[in-house]
This record gives sequence, structure tokens and C-alpha cells, in this order.
Amino acid sequence: MLLGAAVLALLLGAAAGVSAAPLPADIKIGVVESLTGDNAAYGLSIRSALQLAVDEVNSSGYLGGSRIDLVILDDKADKQEGISDFTRLINDDQVSAIIGPTLSSTAFAADPIAQKAGVPVLGTSNTATGITDIGTFVFRDSLPQAGVIPGEIAAVKAKFHPRTAGQLFESTNEFSKSEADVFKAILQQQGIQLVDSESYAHGDTDFRTQLGKLAARHPDIIVLSSLVGEAIPILQQAQEIGITAPLVGGNGFNSPNVIANAKSAAEGLIVGSAWFIDSTAPRSKQFVTAYRARYGHDPDQFGAQAYDGLYLVARAIKDAGSADRSAIRDAMARIRNQDGALGSFSFDDHRDPVHPSVTLTVRDGHFALFP
Repeated sequence: MLLGAAVLALLLGAAAGVSAAPLPADIKIGVVESLTGDNAAYGLSIRSALQLAVDEVNSSGYLGGSRIDLVILDDKADKQEGISDFTRLINDDQVSAIIGPTLSSTAFAADPIAQKAGVPVLGTSNTATGITDIGTFVFRDSLPQAGVIPGEIAAVKAKFHPRTAGQLFESTNEFSKSEADVFKAILQQQGIQLVDSESYAHGDTDFRTQLGKLAARHPDIIVLSSLVGEAIPILQQAQEIGITAPLVGGNGFNSPNVIANAKSAAEGLIVGSAWFIDSTAPRSKQFVTAYRARYGHDPDQFGAQAYDGLYLVARAIKDAGSADRSAIRDAMARIRNQDGALGSFSFDDHRDPVHPSVTLTVRDGHFALFP
């Protein structure tokens, strides 16, 4: 679904009377995502949504005679690759801004490169604590863990009245470690005792020992912090050894790939999310319709965040009336109440997103509102 320029301008909320200074014909925006490897499900979804959004913006003439040109690189979920990609985009491609990277661990390594160079970077899937503390050029439109987990645990508490919890997380990944810490803090705040916390390392494939130890403590719920590559076998092995306690997943479990591959083992999984595919919000419905028409399958939360992310960058360019990196940064920091797939979106004073979260569960092979 391509949007007309007038409608697009209204939806983006472009301020009247912004600078009419000419923009370059082509405005390069860098994209660094994990497009190969175990966590490619996130990056591929993000890339698809970005390409959909950029085609809508360019076809609408929203930036006048100018077009956004995406320069897309694969960081392979590797920190050094992320650093190299950021360096190339900033120095060789001379991009005006960067969207990405996919993983928080890569963001902690690569975002300082953009900060030092004065290039605005927008993470659309980075949720770990401390991402925007890297510097004033670092933004994200993905809700941080502390903005999602409290509501998720509150919803679980209201439904199941748990008194105890067990935990499993990856100890070698910044995202998972950060999320595990947030889970611990929120469980304590909500009066749920953490009776055991087990961890594993990146690359592990057998989680039966850790799951067995958790099961032996008979917790009322089990909270899980993992990326998609490990999330699938964790669910399968939990089912295999007979765990029946509700499984409460972190942000890494929000991919339809988890459901598609874990199959029945994913049934009943509970996740906190920034977005719900059956939202009745007009812009969300437009996004889902356009994505399905183009790709023949449903988008996920990561796609919704990327889709809105491209529109946020376009809005900042429009409001700045410039492809200058600092001007775009300043304009992006001023964005408030932009209507998008995620709902009414604003950046707070720390360049973090402000919009509601939802709690979902897997029911009959699909995400549905919890309970």
C-alpha cells in the first residue's frame, strides 16, 4: 500500500513551515542487520520492513525530489563485523544516519563509532539497558526491557498468582544478561521469589540439565531470556522433560519463527511485546496489509519497529530540511506523537521510545492477547 504525499505528511505529523532548503537527490541511510546465522530471523524481518517503508516514502514524494537510498550490510551477529560495517558506512558511504544493528551486543560495540563521528543511529531492535547511554546520537524505537517486563510480569501475576519463579538465560550475551537482571528486579518488586537462576553459553544446544534443575525446585513460573537460535530448543526440551509451569519469555521470543519451529512446545508461551499484529490502530492495519501484500506472510514486532524506524528517519530529514547528520539528530530528538504501526510514538529526553506495551501468549500456533 503506497501512501499519497498529502496523507503521508499528515500521518508523519510534519510541522508546517519547515525549512524548504534543497535536499540532495539521494540521501544515503546505512542499515546494519544480522542477515545470516542463527539470529537472522530478526534481521531479515527488519530488512523487509525497511524496504517496504522506504519504497512508500520515496514513491510518495514526501521528501520532494529527493529519495532515501538504503545501504544495507550484514553484520553476521558479530561485534567486529558491526564495527567494520559502521566504519565503512560512515567513512566510505558517507551516510546521513544508520539504522541498526540487530543485536544489543553489537550495538554496544558499534554505536560508539557513530557517536564519535556524530552520525545519528537508530536501533529498531535493541532493548538492553544502557543503549542510549552510549551518547546523544544514539536513539532506539524498540522499547527497553524495563518498559515491557513490568507489565508482562504483572499480567502473569494477575492470572496465575505465582509465589516463586525459576530463570534461564544466556550468560555470554549482553542482551540476555541485561534482560535477566531486569526480570530479577521486577520479580522482587512484585513479590515473587526467585528460587533458582540457571545460565548457559552461546553455542550450547542441550539445556536439559539447567531445565531439570529448575523443574526440581517446582517454581510457579519460569522466565526465559534467549535469542531465537536457543529459544526454540529450550522450549522443545522443556516440553520433552515434562515442565508444566508457565514459561514467560523475554523479547527474543517475539518472533513467529519461534512458534513455527518449536510448534506445540511454544503453546502457552507468554511474552511482553511492543506490538500486536491484530491491533486495530489504522497505521498498524495499513502496515500489516501492505506487508502481507508484498511478502505473502505476516510481519512481526521487529518488522513493525523497523517500519516505523524508517518513517522516523524520514520525518527527521523532512523537519531538518537537510541531510546533515547533526541536523537530523536534532530533528529526531524533537519527534513527539508520531502516528505509526506502534501507535502514537515519541522519543523521551533520553532518546528512548514512549508508547504502550502489550502482553501476548501463543494460542493455536499464533500470538494472541494474554490472558
